Amino acid sequence: MSIIAYMLFRPPYEGRIFYYPDNSGAKIGAERRGIPARDDIQGQLTVFLEELLLGPISLELAGALARETRINNVAVVEKKAYIDFGSQILDIEKELPVSYDEALDNVRHNIQFNFPGIEEVFFTIEGRQINKPLYVIKADADY
Repeated sequence: MSIIAYMLFRPPYEGRIFYYPDNSGAKIGAERRGIPARDDIQGQLTVFLEELLLGPISLELAGALARETRINNVAVVEKKAYIDFGSQILDIEKELPVSYDEALDNVRHNIQFNFPGIEEVFFTIEGRQINKPLYVIKADADY
């Protein structure tokens, strides 16, 4: 009887594929998991990223980002995704067998593979753009 109740009232799940670097950092491995479904793309992406941060099931694979990384905000506007991470993401190279840039490229690939409607992905850390200078000085600026 309880199996029937579970089948009738279980929350909806959707299958997703997660890509993680192997422990040597030489290859990427894939895992398929079911994650809770959400009605909107922003909610789906948020749940997906939270699951990605939990790490792989297989012991042969490493995490996608630093273990304590927080997701501060996720926004999807038209075909662009904006993800703001906490500063813990900066510990990538201490914890993972891949570089900071490789880890972010992997997260970008995970998103674009699982959400084909998203064409561009932008990352920020604590609201600041990644790989952009903090201040830009224009030569022709009036002071």
